[in-house]
Amino acid sequence: MGPFRRLLHRTIVPRSLYGRSLLIVVLPVVLLQVLLTIVFYNRHWDVVTRWLATGVAGEVAFLVEMLEQTQDPDERAALLDRARRKFDFRISFEPQGKLAGAARAVGLQGGLLAHIDNKILEAFESALDRPFLIDLRPAEPERIAVYVELEDGLLRILSLRKRVTSTTTGLLLAWMVGASVVLLLIAVHFMRLQIRPIRRLARAVESFGKGRDPGPFRVQGAAEVRAAAQAFNQMRERINRFVAQRTEMLAAVSHDLRTPLTRMKLALELMDGRDPAIQELKADVDEMAQLVEDYLAFARGEGREAIELTPLAPVLESMRERIERCGLEADVEVPPDLAAPVRPLAFRRCLANLVDNACRYGRWVGIKAARNGNHVEIAVEDDGPGIPEDQRERVLQPFVRLDQSRSRETGGVGLGLAIARDIVLGHGGELRLDRSPRGGLKALVRLPL
Repeated sequence: MGPFRRLLHRTIVPRSLYGRSLLIVVLPVVLLQVLLTIVFYNRHWDVVTRWLATGVAGEVAFLVEMLEQTQDPDERAALLDRARRKFDFRISFEPQGKLAGAARAVGLQGGLLAHIDNKILEAFESALDRPFLIDLRPAEPERIAVYVELEDGLLRILSLRKRVTSTTTGLLLAWMVGASVVLLLIAVHFMRLQIRPIRRLARAVESFGKGRDPGPFRVQGAAEVRAAAQAFNQMRERINRFVAQRTEMLAAVSHDLRTPLTRMKLALELMDGRDPAIQELKADVDEMAQLVEDYLAFARGEGREAIELTPLAPVLESMRERIERCGLEADVEVPPDLAAPVRPLAFRRCLANLVDNACRYGRWVGIKAARNGNHVEIAVEDDGPGIPEDQRERVLQPFVRLDQSRSRETGGVGLGLAIARDIVLGHGGELRLDRSPRGGLKALVRLPL
């Protein structure tokens, strides 16, 4: 895409579908109106005015010639009387009168009306060979005044304006513009009705992407919008059905695995606890039980917990207590009125995993929450060894540990960060790992509001 096209799309073309649809409807109508107006002014009104003005100018010229050929006052009076009746003129004659100035026309308007007034003036100039003056804006708006200087006086003629130019032009333009505005308003109304389902569908998709089930979407609108809505409803049903089936399967797996592990624990308790082999076997069973619990927690994710607008200050203060119980220094900064739409239990588990990870490797843990635009950002930092940059994405995967030993004393089974990210993604947010200013790891949680 060239620079001109980029500039066009950024500055002129609207970004929304409603704006672009409106532009598609309005732009051709406006261009058509401008084109018709130009053609009308330059062709129709121009021609009509020239022919009308030429007719009136010919009548005035004929009257002037007849007056110059007639010197008898009675004949002149009769001639003027016939002109009044036949030409619909108002005529007065001032003996020995003269034109005051050399101007040929007064009262000219600007713009396109000046072009029409000039056509009237040109018609009189071609018909009269006597000094004359045209007043296009006399005291009576429906008439024009023509002053012609004769040898023995000044002839004043008032003619109807509609005889020299089309007076219905303004009415025609008003009807044309008015009808266009009404039709555009009707088009805009129906366009909004067509765009509304698309906006509702976009909000439903966005809400579902943030983990907030909006329920079945009501199918309405054009055929294409209905098809998209039906596809969304089918996708929503399939995802919800998959999550429900997975949860039910994990509940069954949990029951099946916990039962033999419980029997093994009971059997080991009845054996000689002083035997080193028995002690190692107990440790293996405990680790297996913890592994099963961590895996089930990871696979279960957020479950079917409802989203609630949860104040963050009490949640983060409980994290402070969790850190202090580990004997570490804790710094928590959170605005008292900050809240976010989350699943409370799942959100607490996410923060607990991040805090436990920080407590495991650091001596100081800091938690800071703040609002950034339409998101809430929560940073969990520590002063531990941190994670190399090339390993940060890898440790978010399930069962990945940087510590290659399998000891429970040096870490878990590699599901803490994976569970935290799974919960954050289920809220429509993101989890990023970075370097803390104190040299350790910084986990940044961004949740949409």
